[in-house]
Amino acid sequence: MSALQDPQAHGETLYREFVTAVAAADWTAVDAILADDFQSVHTDGPRNKAKEIEMLKAEDLGEYSITDFTSTRSGDTLVATHWLSVEETINGSRLSTKPAPRLTVWRQGTAGWQIIAIASLNPA
Repeated sequence: MSALQDPQAHGETLYREFVTAVAAADWTAVDAILADDFQSVHTDGPRNKAKEIEMLKAEDLGEYSITDFTSTRSGDTLVATHWLSVEETINGSRLSTKPAPRLTVWRQGTAGWQIIAIASLNPA
């Protein structure tokens, strides 16, 4: 079964591509991955696409690990949940490296798979 047929493998591959683009500061790729109608929620509040990219640009990502990755697909939507432990500094403040739950919702459209929503429960 290919990654495209297996939502579990496909979801994890998509998410790793996103994290790799953020870590590499590839803002063209990040912009393409986040849908125009993107929304996120973090422990410090919600963000739209522009505010999310602004926050991501202020991040300095280090080593990370993903555990307990689960994804399901229904039509053109893929929902992924997992625990993420990451060495992360935002605007000079070091965040906890303790694993925190994440949720990412992807939609397949004419631009390919794009993230339409993220929930990050890592305390900011």
